[in-house]
Amino acid sequence: MNELDPAFVADAPPGRAPVSPTLQRVISAARRVNRALVHVDPAADTPDVAADFEGLAERLEILGTMEVRQTEMNRRTRNPATGSMNPIAPPITVDIVDDIVVSTVSFSEAYQGPPGTVHGGWVAALLDETMGRTRLLVDNNVVTGSLHVRYVAPTPINTDLVGRAWIVDRQAKKMIVHGEIRAGETVTATARERFVSLGNIHNPEVGS
Repeated sequence: MNELDPAFVADAPPGRAPVSPTLQRVISAARRVNRALVHVDPAADTPDVAADFEGLAERLEILGTMEVRQTEMNRRTRNPATGSMNPIAPPITVDIVDDIVVSTVSFSEAYQGPPGTVHGGWVAALLDETMGRTRLLVDNNVVTGSLHVRYVAPTPINTDLVGRAWIVDRQAKKMIVHGEIRAGETVTATARERFVSLGNIHNPEVGS
């Protein structure tokens, strides 16, 4: 592996491995592909494009020297919601403001379900990712026990969305978190999630 510029390493999100500038370009281009394919006619015959992609896939497979089980810092870059190395990720960014977790994202048409609307599974994913970060407020590692989502209004694509989450109850082995998504002033979804505690663990992910 090539050595990265120390300044670049220092700018990596907390708790996550740094991604090289060239791989950032690869992921950015892959996200453009996801979006562009939405606008391609399913009947389009593109042998040259197909050959290009098959060749690119082979080149990336050759670069793939890492096992599925990776260090935690590397694994976080693959997160399907927030991962800087995952072309599926929108990506969602998350921060903590006082005692509230705040996430921001704009889902492109690649995430569309009903016309002009974010697929409900991604709405739930945004809530789960946001609400799950409340573990950082109590320095506690948790897993989801249950997630109940209420879809209040359509969540629009290509719109700046804000997710918010806060703890409403905490006990020795579990905690209850409430969350919401807003598009401007409109609440589009709310949720209640029960998390099961796995024990205290320092987890420097704020802002990732």
